[in-house]
Amino acid sequence: MTITRRKLLQMAMGAGMASGALTARPTRASASSGELVVAMSSDPGHLDPRVEAGVPGWAMFQHIFDGFVWRNERTDPIPCLVTKWEQVSPTTLRWTLRRGVKFHNGEDFTAESVKLTLEQIGAPASRHPSRPRLQSIREIKIQDAYTVDLVSERPNRPLLRNTTSIHGMSPKAFRELGDKFGTNPVGTGPFKFVEYRPGQHLIVEANPAYWGKKPAFQRIRYRFIPENGTRMASLEAGEVMLVNNVPPDQLPRLKANPSLRVVVSPTYRVMFVGLRCDRAPFSDKRVRQALNYAIDREALTKGVMGGLAPISRAPLPDGIFGFNPSLPPYRYDPARAKKLLNEAGAAGATLNLGVPVGRYLLDKQVGEAVAGFLEEAGLTVKLEATSWSAYISEITKYEKSKYDAFLFGYAPTTGEPDHLIGDHFYSKAPKRTLYNNPEVDRLIVETRESFDTAKVQAAYFRLQELVWDDCPWIFLYEQPDINAINRKLKWAGGRRDEYILFHDASLEG
Repeated sequence: MTITRRKLLQMAMGAGMASGALTARPTRASASSGELVVAMSSDPGHLDPRVEAGVPGWAMFQHIFDGFVWRNERTDPIPCLVTKWEQVSPTTLRWTLRRGVKFHNGEDFTAESVKLTLEQIGAPASRHPSRPRLQSIREIKIQDAYTVDLVSERPNRPLLRNTTSIHGMSPKAFRELGDKFGTNPVGTGPFKFVEYRPGQHLIVEANPAYWGKKPAFQRIRYRFIPENGTRMASLEAGEVMLVNNVPPDQLPRLKANPSLRVVVSPTYRVMFVGLRCDRAPFSDKRVRQALNYAIDREALTKGVMGGLAPISRAPLPDGIFGFNPSLPPYRYDPARAKKLLNEAGAAGATLNLGVPVGRYLLDKQVGEAVAGFLEEAGLTVKLEATSWSAYISEITKYEKSKYDAFLFGYAPTTGEPDHLIGDHFYSKAPKRTLYNNPEVDRLIVETRESFDTAKVQAAYFRLQELVWDDCPWIFLYEQPDINAINRKLKWAGGRRDEYILFHDASLEG
């Protein structure tokens, strides 16, 4: 199935997109016996902090584990298991660790945990998305039980922010559980693991020995409900207290319900279609540029996203350091798209497009709309929509993935531009697109090794110009974070990194 431009324009004019029939029902609280029940659109697929889980999964992990360095709602680094940091030299970052912290198995948190965790995530076989950002660490030097130096081969400006995506692991649990470590997570967080049933739910319970603020809930039950209509209905029925990825066409309805509250927040998430730059005909820059001209982003963002998603104006999201505001969005120019495809001999070429279901806001519908535009430009699109767990497993095969193109959203949740730029455009990082531009590589290294803010910003501006012209992505829009909650749940929300956290949440009534 594809969605045509005409259909998108009709949606933008008010026809709307059905997200599943809903029937209004009385809302009742869903936190009996101290259990908070929430509904998430995607299942992380595992509980292993060493493996890609997507932001919703990482946010769930954040209740079981603590980060070494954490970040506030603006993504600024703040103390957590690490209470103090010092850039001793351009190549040495010193951490002072929190004392008196215990893992859920009773083990003391010490420098040994830091060393084991970073070695696991930086290992050649690691599937953690932060692995390429930690590869420059040459040595993890333990000074004493609560002092650790991270020593890099070269100056490493982004290192502190990049480590805010790392969860501290228990050496004892790792040794004792072996291959079962990922199914029996042991952290230092405010909640302990109870049960995980893929496709159904994750249950965690309060950790009475937590070193920080004690949770307001005895349990949290995450229900996995990818269907939009079913997820919204569960909120209206009072079966859950919060739902994520609210379809924009449901906002008027939910806002009219006095028992509910809708929270719409800007994020750092850029949505795009990654293109395999190593595969013909997509190895030809003219073809990749043609696909960018083939997309009517205004019709897409208004028709599907309700006008809430700003059109991308650079590879980086607006609001983050290094964003280049001078780049003009790719305009909708179907004639130019067809001309470029003809010049490259790619008219009628087949494109295998992968799309996840339930991970991003209306991801399946967005994928169908993109497929429609590309077919109108003259390509033959084979669209495959699948669950997030199956999808991310395929995507992380990297060069062996079956997709020529894939709908994806990426957020530099750490607030560090290298988190996105380095992961996706540096040729030596694990590649989803296999994009390779030596000048971009040089500039990425420059941004990493310099502590001169003006010089780093100038380098980011230039490398984004190059990437914008090379088009390893079909640039789409910046996704907002849209959640709906029962008013009895006191939850702040509104984080740039999209983490849905309940550390400070409570229930009234």
